[in-house]
Amino acid sequence: MAGPVNLDYFEGLKRSIEGCSSCEQLQEVTAETFASVSELMTSMTAQLAALQPLLALLEPPTANPAQIVTWITDFISLYLTPQVRPVLTIPVQLAAITAQMAELPALIEAKMAQFPSCSVPIPPLPSVPTP
Repeated sequence: MAGPVNLDYFEGLKRSIEGCSSCEQLQEVTAETFASVSELMTSMTAQLAALQPLLALLEPPTANPAQIVTWITDFISLYLTPQVRPVLTIPVQLAAITAQMAELPALIEAKMAQFPSCSVPIPPLPSVPTP
């Protein structure tokens, strides 16, 4: 895996599309590809949304007495940060997935042109929140 997203997976998707030998197969591969990636992106977006309250706790309040601030700071550095750190790459992963998927419609259309009277609907991907 190179970077936060497995680019080999997307290369495999492209090979699957290029390897289609009929319109029906291209329709099936396209539907399965977009359904699978949409499910992944939806799951990642839900994880990110669930963590928003915890992410807000990464900055301690400054107007509280010193002991409370120390406790909150320790809580953040010793508990929250290690719990949240692995998920902080989700926005980068979602952006990389979106970029990889952006290449597929042109590839699908080019492959579709090889099959007379072929029409392959390209499903939309889930919307991704911007940070």
